[in-house]
Amino acid sequence: MKKSIFLFIILACTVSMQAAEYFRATNADGVELRYRIINTKEVAVAPDVNPGRWDSTVVNYPNILCDSIRIPDTVEYNGNSYMVTGIDNNSFACVKNVKKVILPKTIRSAPSLAFNYNSGIEEIIVDEENPYYTTVNGVMYTKDMKCLTAYPSAKPDSVFIVPEGPQSVGMSAFTLLRNLKDITMPLTLKTMENGAMITGSIQRAVFQDSVTMFEYGACSLFEAEEIVLGNRVNTFNSPIIAFSKPITLTCRTVTPPYFPLQSAAGSHLGESELRVPMQSIAAYQQAEGWKLFGNIVSIEPPVVTGLDNVQVSWVQNFSATGYVWTLYTDEAHTQRYMTLTFDANGHLIGIDLAGNQAPARVPALNEEDEEESMQFAEYYSFTITGLAANTTYYFVRQSLNGTDIIDEEMGSFETLSSESEGLKDNVQSDKGQCVKMLRDGQVFIERGEKMYSPSGQELK
Repeated sequence: MKKSIFLFIILACTVSMQAAEYFRATNADGVELRYRIINTKEVAVAPDVNPGRWDSTVVNYPNILCDSIRIPDTVEYNGNSYMVTGIDNNSFACVKNVKKVILPKTIRSAPSLAFNYNSGIEEIIVDEENPYYTTVNGVMYTKDMKCLTAYPSAKPDSVFIVPEGPQSVGMSAFTLLRNLKDITMPLTLKTMENGAMITGSIQRAVFQDSVTMFEYGACSLFEAEEIVLGNRVNTFNSPIIAFSKPITLTCRTVTPPYFPLQSAAGSHLGESELRVPMQSIAAYQQAEGWKLFGNIVSIEPPVVTGLDNVQVSWVQNFSATGYVWTLYTDEAHTQRYMTLTFDANGHLIGIDLAGNQAPARVPALNEEDEEESMQFAEYYSFTITGLAANTTYYFVRQSLNGTDIIDEEMGSFETLSSESEGLKDNVQSDKGQCVKMLRDGQVFIERGEKMYSPSGQELK
């Protein structure tokens, strides 16, 4: 299967240059590069060799020993001056010593396979005056930041949270990487192009609710252990799934997307788990491709009731800026018991008890780390205690984006006894577990055996 992946890359992306004219020229740093003549005024950087097939045995530009290459904006050959406007596929594929490539303002064609096919490149830098491309932290994008075009093969980071902005990931943008293990795509992303991700390094990939389409081979992560898809995907045309090991795939789309996988032969799909919305399990069990998964289960954990409490949980909505839980004591939802407000990270920020229209703001004892807040959370969980005994409660859970309701869930549960402990919000931080609680009309924060006021002052 891996050989098929590599063949796909070669057939789709390697440019035949047998009829082209080449020459070599030395840049200002004394590094000799090979160029292909495009026309009477322009040239493109070319690979040092043009093997029939690129694989791990090929060494490109073996004589370059420096760790940085600066591409010039013009070169001279046979008395003529040429502008350097392009970089051919595989130009820096399989280079071993070069770690940084610096592109001039004249480059307007720079395909991803120039940098990330089994190379040692860790960083791509583009001249700020280049009107076609830009780079952020060594990763290359189109100038308008709407497309992520190339991620360097040897970039040392193991985790990559793609910044907001890109609407697509270009062809072969992530190809044969070395170190990247975990990637989270932004809410702006809508499309994964043909062959966008072909690598065995990535073990976990999270695609948020904005992504609607995965073109053929767009998510060929043949060593992946976990893939998360949002709730708007309509096409998942990625046949390379679970070929090396079992996988956990979460698909939050209610209607099964198009998934044209005809057979699980030679794969581990029969041992893999597919997690889908609770009401959609039967649909996925019957849908083509999806039904090949050996275990199809619900994403949502169940509502768990105790003696006088209930643990409610809900799946993170990537588009949500907050959540609202409203409890009622009647099925018609006319007798409101309380309304709880949560932020985008699932933490309690407001309590509106029946008859009290001014929600109590509950500050956190420990501020959330900004980077941590961007991480994907499987689901949020909240425990409500101090409820009436042997009583049925009805709830409405809403995900909000600003003031707009973007999804809604309704249900009910029944308590069993009359023991009262208050209202609790469990918050896990690097300093341990904190508990916010409402007891006898007062808000307290508990950590370990100590009690604090909402401002963080320890109470005796």
